[in-house]
Amino acid sequence: TDLFLSQVGLYESEQIELFDDVLLRLIEHIETRALAELGERLAPVENAPAGIIRHLANHDEIVVAGPVLKDSKRLLPPDLVEIASVKSQDHLLAISQRAEIDETVTDVLVDRGSREVARNVAVNAGARFSQTGFATLIKRAEQDDVLAELAGQRADLPPQLLGQLLAKATETVKAKLMAALRPEAADDVARTLNKVARELQAQCP
Repeated sequence: TDLFLSQVGLYESEQIELFDDVLLRLIEHIETRALAELGERLAPVENAPAGIIRHLANHDEIVVAGPVLKDSKRLLPPDLVEIASVKSQDHLLAISQRAEIDETVTDVLVDRGSREVARNVAVNAGARFSQTGFATLIKRAEQDDVLAELAGQRADLPPQLLGQLLAKATETVKAKLMAALRPEAADDVARTLNKVARELQAQCP
């Protein structure tokens, strides 16, 4: 690791693959504490060996997996989706703290994650949401005032979903969100809220 990091910006792809192969063989014989240190040192390195990063990210011990799940750019969305689909809530929490999160990953986090994970994703400005992801987030927010407030403050939340959120939010949350709206957006949100309220009323027997 010292040898790799000492000239990390000078290696070509074939040399990085060689380091990858050597490190993958070596980590079969080292303890968790050393693996955790390895993950911490390699996580911020943009051209870290991809194989070793994926191996560390899939480790059951969060002290090993956490640093690379949170910071490594070598992990691609399919890698993160796979890990988020099967690993522990601690793994999901680490992923939710990434600087950027693809919408395919966010879908899994808000669907499978704990309350803390969902709140982390909601407040993460670098997380992108699909329509499905937003819908799941808003549904969960019906039972979580903190999540409702965080979700409602997202600039990328579609107006229709904001209206749904406000229609079912507590008066306290609704007041906070309405007060935080930009003046030019308040009228649009009010109209959307009225429309959603009529739709909800029409659905009632």
